[in-house]
Amino acid sequence: MEYAQQLDDHLQRTGRVVGPLHGLPVTVKDSFNIAGVDSAVGITALAFRPATSDAPLVQLLRSLGAVIIAKTNVPQTMGFLDTVNHLAGRTLNPRNRRLTAGGSSGGEAVAVAMRASMVGFGTDLGGSVRIPAMCNGIYGFKPSDGRLPFGGQATGQPEGKLRVGLKAVAGLLARSIPDIETVMRELIPRAELFGSDCIPGKWQSETPSLPEHVSQKRLTVGVLRSDGLIVPLPPVANVLDEVAQILRRTAGVDVVEVPTPPLMSKCQAAANRLMDVDGSGPILDLLAQTSEPLMPYLQGKMVRRPPITVEQLFALQAHRTELENAMKQIWTTKDGRKVDAIILPVAPHPVPEIDRWGGVSYTSTFVLCDYPAGTIPVRDVTEADLEQEFDASTKQPLSRSDAINRKLCMFPDEWFTLFEPLTNR
Repeated sequence: MEYAQQLDDHLQRTGRVVGPLHGLPVTVKDSFNIAGVDSAVGITALAFRPATSDAPLVQLLRSLGAVIIAKTNVPQTMGFLDTVNHLAGRTLNPRNRRLTAGGSSGGEAVAVAMRASMVGFGTDLGGSVRIPAMCNGIYGFKPSDGRLPFGGQATGQPEGKLRVGLKAVAGLLARSIPDIETVMRELIPRAELFGSDCIPGKWQSETPSLPEHVSQKRLTVGVLRSDGLIVPLPPVANVLDEVAQILRRTAGVDVVEVPTPPLMSKCQAAANRLMDVDGSGPILDLLAQTSEPLMPYLQGKMVRRPPITVEQLFALQAHRTELENAMKQIWTTKDGRKVDAIILPVAPHPVPEIDRWGGVSYTSTFVLCDYPAGTIPVRDVTEADLEQEFDASTKQPLSRSDAINRKLCMFPDEWFTLFEPLTNR
C-alpha cells in the first residue's frame, strides 16, 4: 500500500508514470525473496527467517512500477503438484474445490484465476507454471532459460544444484495472451540488467523473423498426440483433435501430424534423475530440523538415496544431449518442411481430484530440452467428455505411469460428482 501510494503521489506531482507497468498489481510465488518477508516455501524450518534483499525479478518488476501485493502458496518442498503444506494449509481450486489447484505455482494460478492479481510469477521445473494454469483455466507461459531472472529464491535446495541438475525457469500466469505479451515485452529487454542468470534479449512480433514460408502467410502447426510414455485419456485426446480441426479450417495454417520420437519416452526418466542429483538428502535434513513430516502425497515417494557421482552426472548429461538431439526431429516434417509450433496435451488426463495428479512427462520434457512452452485453455470438461470410455482391452499399458493414468477413467460415476461445480459464482 505504501508503494502504491508513492506511485500515486509521483503521478500527481509529475504527471508521469514511473514505468510501463505503473500501478499493475502482481503476485509472486513464495520462493521469490522480498526483503523483510519470509520465503518459507512451505517448510517450517524456513519460517520466521525474513529475506534480507529482493530477488532480481522483484527488483525488475518494481523498477517498472508494478506493485507486488502478495506472495502465494506452494507445496511442501515444491516437489509435487498439489499446493499444500503444514504452514499455510491447502490452496483450493476456485472452479471446483474437490479438484486440485495444481502446483507448484498453485497459489499463483488461483490468485490470477480469482482476479486477485493481474499477472502472477511462478517457476517451472517439471510443469509448475503450465500445470496450475491448466487446473485453473488460465494461461501459463514457461520461457527458455535466461529470459527472466530466476536468482534470489529460497528453494530449500543446496546452492548451485540447479547448475548441475535440471534448471528451473521463471514464468508467467495470466488471463490472456495479450496480458502475457504486454508484460514480457517490458521485462525481456531489461532482464539482463537485473539477473546475472539472464541473456540479452528482446520481445517482438514473431512474424518478421520466422522462416520464408511463414512470411508468406502460412504457418505449419504440428500435432503431437502422445509422448510415447502415457496415452492421453479420451477427454484429452478428443479436445486435442477438436483443436486440430479448428486449425485446419483456419486460413494460412497447415496442420501436420508429428510422430512421437522413439526416445521421447526416455525424457521423463532423465528429467527425474536430474531433479534429484543430490538424492533428496538436503531437503529431508531441512525437514528433520523441526521433525516436520512429509505430506501424505510425498510419503514413500521422497526417500533418501545416495547422491549421484560425478561420473554418473557426466553420463546423465551425455544422455540428455542424446535426447535433445532426438527431439529435434519434431520440428521437421517428412517432406522437409519446418514446423513452427506444436500443440500437445498439458497432461494425459483432465484436472483430477486433490492429490491425484498423474504423470508430468508432457511438461517436464520441455524443461529438459529448454523449449519455450505454454498452456492455452480450450474449453471446460463436460459430462459428455467423461462418458467416453477408454478401451484398454487390446493394448498393454506403455509404462507404469500409463497404467496409473488409466485408473483415472475407470470410475465414471465418481468423476461426474467431482466435476459438478460446487458454486456458480
